[in-house]
This record gives sequence, structure tokens and C-alpha cells, in this order.
Amino acid sequence: MSVQCCVFYDIFPAIYGLRETTATDALALSAKVQSCLLRCAFFALHCLPAFRIKEMVVIQIPAAALKGTAVYAAARAANTCGVSMKRVFLWILGGATVLAVAAAVLLSRVDAGFVVRQIADATAKATGQPLTFDSPPGISFFPPGVNFGQAHWGSASDGQGVVISVKSGMAQLELSPLLTGNVVVREVRLNSPMIEVREGKAVAAAKPDAEKPAAETKPAASTPPALPIELKRLVLRQGVVTYTSANGKTLRVDDVNFSVENLRTGQEAVVQCDFAFIFGDSVVESAVPAATPGANSISGTLAFSSRLRYAPPQLLFRQTALTVTPLSGALPKEAGPLQFTCEGSLRLSDLHLQLSKALLNTPQARVSASGEGGLAPMAFNGALEMEGSPHKLAALAGHKLATPSAKDDLRFRTMVRYTANALNLSQMLLQLDDLSMRGGLRLDLPENAPMLVTADVQTGMLNLDPYLPQAESGKNATETKPAGHDGAAAGNKRAKPDAEAARRMPGLDIRAKVAGITKGGLQVKDIALAIKGEKGRYALTSLTASLGSGGLIKSTGSMDMATETCALKAQAADVEVGPLLVALGKGRLADGQASLDADITMKCADASDIRQSLGGRGLLEIRRLHVPAMAELSKSIPALTGKGGPLPDRFDLARAPFTARDGEINASPITVTSATLNAAGKARISLPKQYLDAALDIKTMGLTIPVTAKGPLSDISYGVDPRFALDMAKNLPGALLKTGKEAGSTTKDAAKGAEGLVRGILGR
Repeated sequence: MSVQCCVFYDIFPAIYGLRETTATDALALSAKVQSCLLRCAFFALHCLPAFRIKEMVVIQIPAAALKGTAVYAAARAANTCGVSMKRVFLWILGGATVLAVAAAVLLSRVDAGFVVRQIADATAKATGQPLTFDSPPGISFFPPGVNFGQAHWGSASDGQGVVISVKSGMAQLELSPLLTGNVVVREVRLNSPMIEVREGKAVAAAKPDAEKPAAETKPAASTPPALPIELKRLVLRQGVVTYTSANGKTLRVDDVNFSVENLRTGQEAVVQCDFAFIFGDSVVESAVPAATPGANSISGTLAFSSRLRYAPPQLLFRQTALTVTPLSGALPKEAGPLQFTCEGSLRLSDLHLQLSKALLNTPQARVSASGEGGLAPMAFNGALEMEGSPHKLAALAGHKLATPSAKDDLRFRTMVRYTANALNLSQMLLQLDDLSMRGGLRLDLPENAPMLVTADVQTGMLNLDPYLPQAESGKNATETKPAGHDGAAAGNKRAKPDAEAARRMPGLDIRAKVAGITKGGLQVKDIALAIKGEKGRYALTSLTASLGSGGLIKSTGSMDMATETCALKAQAADVEVGPLLVALGKGRLADGQASLDADITMKCADASDIRQSLGGRGLLEIRRLHVPAMAELSKSIPALTGKGGPLPDRFDLARAPFTARDGEINASPITVTSATLNAAGKARISLPKQYLDAALDIKTMGLTIPVTAKGPLSDISYGVDPRFALDMAKNLPGALLKTGKEAGSTTKDAAKGAEGLVRGILGR
């Protein structure tokens, strides 16, 4: 015996597949129930009028193959009644239509208000505040879900809280997983959501309740659970997020677009997000839901994408990219776009981070890192590398280098170890063009005390010329001159020192050795210094260096940031005057070996303060002084040439003790001695006014020659006292009238030697 079945080409496979599926399903009917349903269907169909089908296929199935199945039993019953399989499938199709109509009728009878109340109650139970709808949402069964309009959640009281609103949205669930008790969200869409977070002073100042017993603190679960729901797609469009801190700082995020796809346990989800942001002290609201940046704000755009896989207890991330494009504010446009990429994993049980690679790219530099650490508490242990362009980084800081290095190469690498109370950089290696630096840096970060900076570094020879800002000249220099360049004005405008802020300044324990520093022709070598102090009071415990032109420098000093005062004790020995003047660009106007012993104090907030407040005392001595211009002076004035020969141009000792007060330096008495010449005089230098007034009486061969120097430090006038010229005119009218011009010129040249020496010592 065989069972003959007549079916449609497309309907039979679909029904057969469905029957096979439901047969293995946990909720599948038993064989007896299926047989009963099929028998009822066949008998009912037998009583219906015949239907005509154009295309049919006849399948011959051996009866033995179906013996014992519900299909076999139903076929026997159908054969008994003379019913064809054609009518079976038509009846099933009609039943499906009836079910669809019944579902539509049932849907129209659903109480939307009841559904809204259930949603509100469930939300309030879970979050403490209900979810409310301006209008009843629409309910659907195929697929099961809800469509809603304006909705609100949360509230703000006493200037703090969270408020969320959405213009419209929808949520859909998968039907088939519901039959097995699983919740799979097909799609959630939220249009124009607005999230406002305000942090009140009470929240900011809140501290953990110390009275709570320790037993109430529940330890974190060792293994995070699987996701309570599965989400195929979540989409947020054109959202706005605003966060206001307790101190009034505001972060505003506009035009937020966010999406998540395939959020399932053990599978890889795709996350994308982009928005515009404004961060600063304040945000100025406009009539529309937008904002404009304040005076001290930063605005720009941000784009984020990542592939995430949640496999408890690990959250794996790869192809993670964060791109920030600054548009205005403290961070200039030239700084972007900044792109950060990373790959790694996060263990959620203890928030342990494994960072396989992380990379930050900017138009000026490239920074990479790898290692491991934690997020609670913050910790990291790994490697850090950086490479970039010095002249591009300087331009970003607003400085245009005068003569950028041809290499234009910056490289830095170090091992990083960070904990909640310390940052340690070890095995540091810095390569700046031809300069190399090695050493270590440690930042101690105690919870209730200022930071302590400890460093020990060694560097090679540094040439400053390629890294100095380009000097402004002419009109531009005048226009860009700082408003506080004038000392008095700057002093009036600058805020008073804050003693409390000074006490919070970091402690320092720094040791450095520098092979040398070069600027122009000036070179300082073998520099070794040590700085130590805390709470705004720092001491230069030692500073030693040698001049490339010859000479040794030693110094100690101190700085008090609370009063903005500095003290310096400096000694210089065996300083070669001639090479030093050449290095300073003054020419070789004099030679000799100088020594300096100075003890000075000053206000050291800026250069203007130094000029106005310099005080103290010191002694300048020059041995074996040689001034070539003195020989020209005697040639121009024959009366100065006697039996002893022309005026000497070499002197045994030049000595100038000086005192300083409020930027006024007085040197007196200035003495110069040699075998045939003695000179004495005095000088006054006004640093606030940048003015020199000096007089020196040269005694030789029975004559006293008064030499004067006066005028601004930028344009000093030199000459001989007019009274001396009148006396000389009485005795040597012809010689003086003939050579007076040359005499004045050579006297000026002689005095320039002193000018060069003074300017060289003062650093001008």
C-alpha cells in the first residue's frame, strides 16, 4: 500500500520543514496530539467543497516508510473518508488566515492604558522613577513590540538629578525566542533623545557613610553574568547630552548618533557613535536646542567605533577607534584630527585591563603604548613610545622656530608604572635631533599632600638656536609686545601671590647633568645642578658649569613662590673676557681674566620684576686687562705721549665693587691700576630705566683725562669731559684742533671696551 499526496511545489517543503522543526522543539506536541489534529483537519476538510489547483505534483511514498507515524494515521483516516491531501493543505492555509484575522481583532481590543501602567510600574520598581508617555503607545504582536511618541523619565531637584526625554521611538522583540522563554530584542530606536545630568554640591561633597557596618558592603561577583537580554540593534538619532558639575563646568554633546548591532553573549557586537561637543566653564544656550562655546571652552566633533565581544568575565575589544576633531577654543584646529586606536581586553570581575596595543596619531606626533593595568583602582604597567616633529609641536604651542633643525626629529621611549599614588618613568631615552637624554622620573601622588617630583637625568650637548622662537621685528614686534612689558604696569595688573596656593605646589628633588648648552657663540659646558624643596620653597643646592670661552661658575640660590622672591649667590673665576665678548657678539674690545662674587635678591615673577627689584652687593675684578683702543687714544693726542711712551693699554687690575637696590646698581669706587696709569671713577646703571651714567678719571703723565659714558643701554654715548678739551686747547691748540675728531673717536672706542664688558656680565 502507498500513500498518494498532492501538494504545491512551494507549500509542501515549507510545511514539511515546519513540521520537522516543531517535532524537535521543546514545545512540540506529542505524536497522539498531532495525529488527532490531523485527523480533525482531514475530516473537516472532507465536508468542504472541492477546490481546484492548477499545478500539483504527485508523490508516491511507500506506506511502510510512514507506518507508525501521525501522517500515516491521518492518511488512513483521510482515505477512509475519501479526502485528498489537496484539501488538507488548503484547510491549513485557511486556518492560518483565520488566525491572522483573530490576531488583528485581538490586537484592536488590547487595553493600551493597561500596558502603559505596567511599563511605568516596572520602570519605577527598577530605577525608582516611572517612565511616562505623553500619549498611549501602539502595541503590535507580529512582531511583538511597541511604538511610542514623547516619553520622559527622571527628575531634577535641588539642582541635581538626571532627566531623560525622547521625541519618539519603537521597540520590537523576536517572536520565536519568546516561546522558549528567551528575550531577544530585534530593534530599539530612539529619536531625538535628550539626557541632562546635573551634579549638585551635596553630591559632590558626599562621602561614604562611615557609620555603616562593613558587613553591609557586598563583594563584587567573581564572574559577571551573561547578558539578561539579547539585542540585535539599538539606534539613537540626533540626541543631546548635557552634564553640569558641582563647580559649574559644563560638557554638552550635540547631534548624538549611536548604534549597537548584535549585542549577544559570546558574539561580537559592532558599536558606532558620533557627536559634536562643547566643554568649558559655561555654555551659552540659544533659542534652539544647540549651544555656543564660552570664552574658556573647547568645541569639536567626536567619532567612535569598536568591535566588542562579551564573553564573561572578559570584554574583548578590537578595531577600536576614537577620532576627535577640534573646532574652536583652547585646543586649536591644527591639533587635529586626533585619532586613538586600541585593542585588548577588560576582565569585568576586577576591571583588569590588558592593552595589547594603543596608538594616538596627531598631525604633529605619534604616541604608542602597551601593557596591563586596572581601572578600579587606576593602575598601569607597560611601555610608552613617542615620535614627532619639534617644529610642528612648537607651532602648535604658538612658537615659530627661527631656524628649525634639518633633522626635525623627536623620539622618546620609557617604561611606565602607574598606581593610585605614584607614576614612575624608568629607562627614559629622549632623542631630539642630535641631543640625547637618559634618566628617570618619579611622581609621588599622596592623597592629602602635594605631589613630589623626583628626577635624575643626563643629557648631551644642546644647541638652543634651532629651538628658539623667531624674533619679531619692526611694526609686528611693537604690535605683539606684551601689554605688561612696562614694569610698573605689569606690577599693577598682576595678581598678588597666593601663599595658600604656593603651599600646595609640588615638592622637587631634581638632579641633572648637561654636557653643554650652546646659544649663538656662547657655550656653557659640564653643567651639574641640584634643586630641592617643597611647598613653594625651593633651593638651588648646587650649580657648577664651565664657559666654553674659559672660566668656571658656581652658584647656590633659593626661591619662595609665596612671595615670588629669589636669592642668588654666584661666583665666577678665571673668566676670559675677550673670548666671552666675542661669543656675545661684541667683538674683542678687551682681554683679561675676570672674577665675580655676588650676593643678590630680587622679585622673580618675570623679567620686569627682576629689573625693578634687584638688590644686593658684589665685586667684579679683571686682572691683566688689555684695552687695545687706549693705544689709539695716545696717537690721536700727542700731548699724552711722553718719555714713558704712549698711554698704556694693559692694566694690572680693574676693580669695581657694587651695590644694588630697587634695580639701581651703583659701582664705586671703580679703580684701574698699572705701572704708569691709575684711574678712578663711578658708574650707575638703572635697570628699570635701562640707562647708564658713568665717569672715569684717567691719571697718567701728570694729566687727568675724564672719560664719560651716558645714555640708554641700547645707545650709549662716549666722550671726554669738555673741560678737559678746553684745558688741552690752551696748551696744544694746533694738535687738538687737527686731531680732535680722531681723539674723540678713539676715546669712544676705548670706552666701548668697558661697555662690552659690562653688557657681557649683565647678559645683554
